Formats: sequence, C-alpha cells, structure tokens
Amino acid sequence: MANRPDHLTPTDPFRLPAQPQAERSRAAARLEQARADLSRMARSTAKADAEAPQQPDGATPTAPPAAYDPAAIAARIDLMRGRFTKAREDAVSALLFLSDAQQDCDALSEAADANRWPQMAAGIQLLSQSLRRALPAEARHLDLIGLLIDALYALRRAETRPDMGRAGEDLLRGLRLAVARELSTTDA
Repeated sequence: MANRPDHLTPTDPFRLPAQPQAERSRAAARLEQARADLSRMARSTAKADAEAPQQPDGATPTAPPAAYDPAAIAARIDLMRGRFTKAREDAVSALLFLSDAQQDCDALSEAADANRWPQMAAGIQLLSQSLRRALPAEARHLDLIGLLIDALYALRRAETRPDMGRAGEDLLRGLRLAVARELSTTDA
C-alpha cells in the first residue's frame, strides 16, 4: 500500500534529515545558554528599571540605557546563523526564516543602540532590509543573507576594539555595494 500515511518515502520533502546526537546536543546546549543569557539580561534590566527613581510624566530619563552583554549578542547571532543553515535546505524553510529573522534583527538593533554601536546598527539595518527583499528560491540572495549574518560577527568585534573602526567602515561599504548589486533586481 503506497498511500498509507505511516509510510514515508526517502524522497519525502517534509522529512527532516537525521542529525547526529552530538550535534543536536551541542545545538541544544547553545540554545539554552543563549536563553539563559537573554533571561539574565532581562532580569537585570527589569531590576535596574525598578531601582531607578520615578520620572514625572513627560520627563525623559537622564540615565543611559543598560548596555547589553557582547557575549549575549554573539549568542543571538549564533542562533540566527544556525537557523539560517537549516533554512537553506528548501524554499519553504527559507521563506519562514526570512520572516522570522526580523525579530532577531529587532532585538540585535536594540542591543546595538543600547551599547552605542553605530556600525553594528548599520549592519543590522542592511540585514533587515535584505531579509525583506530577498527571494527564498534565489540561491544568491540566500548567500547574501548568510554573508550579512557572518558580517555581524566582524562588526561586533570592530565595535568592541578601538583599533578596528576603520575596518568596520570598510566592511560596511562593501556590504552596501553587495546588497545593491545582488538585490537590485527585486526592486522592480
């Protein structure tokens, strides 16, 4: 009986490939660590907000926002990169990733603003714009998204090291050119 629902053929497009147990456990450990870091950041931010003196209505706070931990930002980028690698397997997964990754961009943008990282914020903005314009069936668009995610690591490093400011600017200039070249056909 070929039509039995419990019978899956090896060419079933919805069947996930088997992963080695060690790879799954490492990914799960990284995911739990990132969640713990984000939870810790949220608790410390909430605690700082509770301890801050109350501002009268209409007054702007004078204290700068709490800075995000660079390790937590790197963990968020790692999670995005891991999900992107899985999303490249088929067009439906890629489409879902392109829409879901906007939330990651929003969180990373908030972290970059809190840490006063303008180059990182510009790289996140490029990624966010590219996610909206990329076509999931176009391999070169997905290659560009992967490049932009990887560039976030370098931009984060450029922001945390004072001797790499110029390298960050050069990287952003190259990324803008790549986005303009690869995604120019989707603007029509």
